[in-house]
Amino acid sequence: MKRIHYLLASALFLLACSPENEQVQDENIDVGPPSEALDSIADTPKDGVATDNNNINPTLPLPQPVMQLLAQKYAGWQKPELSEAALQHPEVQTGSAAITRGDFDGDTRQDVALQLQQGKEVVVVAALQYEEMNYKLVELKRDILFNNRGSLTSLYYLYTLGPGQEVTNQETGQPTRLPHDAVVLGIEDAATLYYINGDSIQKFNIAKD
Repeated sequence: MKRIHYLLASALFLLACSPENEQVQDENIDVGPPSEALDSIADTPKDGVATDNNNINPTLPLPQPVMQLLAQKYAGWQKPELSEAALQHPEVQTGSAAITRGDFDGDTRQDVALQLQQGKEVVVVAALQYEEMNYKLVELKRDILFNNRGSLTSLYYLYTLGPGQEVTNQETGQPTRLPHDAVVLGIEDAATLYYINGDSIQKFNIAKD
């Protein structure tokens, strides 16, 4: 009997000394202040390209600073649906007629040009990297999307012409050799070249071979 009393007393003593559930959660776990916890999430290292960390569906492989600028200037933008003719055009080398890359302003940094859908319009934008991972947006063209039996579609395709290539201005007939990359926006067999030089943009239709 004494042994039973001893065991009961020991069990009661252990229960009295153990912390309650709420005390375990609040006192025995070392949790930093909420602001520090948020900072630890927000300050994760950023790489140069964001493909999934955005609200665009489907996502585009764009640098994170470009995604932020686009969200500010073109709220709610989407990747446009492209026509089959645009997707299969021979000038589209990379398989993506909606986006192209190059040094479009001649400062040796890689820039990007893309099509985006805003409402019922297609907008062509160049994102120019003027400093490391710092960009500015330049709107090149805006047009109404083609209504293909209720589906809004872009008929345009983008590609890059590199330095040293010779292009002919259809209006003047004058040939020009490109000092650096240029954005070309095509539709069917017509193409418009956008040559960016500092703050100025030269735009003209080019003859295609």
